[in-house]
Amino acid sequence: MENLPLWEPPMSGTEAQHLFGMLDRLRTTFRYKADKLDIGQLATKLPSSQLSLGGLLQHLALVEDEKFTYFIARQRPEVLLALTADGREHFDVDLNDDPEILYQRYDEAVAKSRKIQQSLIEEGALDTDSGLEFDGKHVSVRRIICDLVEEYGRHAGHADLLREAVDGRVGEDAPLDYLPAWYRE
Repeated sequence: MENLPLWEPPMSGTEAQHLFGMLDRLRTTFRYKADKLDIGQLATKLPSSQLSLGGLLQHLALVEDEKFTYFIARQRPEVLLALTADGREHFDVDLNDDPEILYQRYDEAVAKSRKIQQSLIEEGALDTDSGLEFDGKHVSVRRIICDLVEEYGRHAGHADLLREAVDGRVGEDAPLDYLPAWYRE
């Protein structure tokens, strides 16, 4: 199969290439599910849940920042700090929020994470210690990435249900020609 989209995992490659390829496909699938909605649509919730696509955009921007910027790169987590500074729950979307800011925050968080992930691939750093520690033991970078793949898998499923409720959009993956902002930079 030739001409795979940039976000598709390789047909063969290293463990790191496959791991980050899975993550990129999940990121792209999630972003496609949340794409091109107004604030009312981004705030839409199902009767059985408090989740919305806008809330998931904010949450996953925060998670990207926490995992890559803070735990892996050991830098100041600006998105996490900004989203928690005013005491508002990061899953909450206000109808006065600007949808472009929600999209931009998420896209910038992923773009920053992808730069860090590229360094991890180049350095072969999956087995290095992260900044996350439990009982005096540091969690490996590989474990952080596996946890993030799991997080995206769960929220991509939520996004499927939410998007279908908003406008009927269904489908497993994004179209082959879909490119999120972080691939167009």
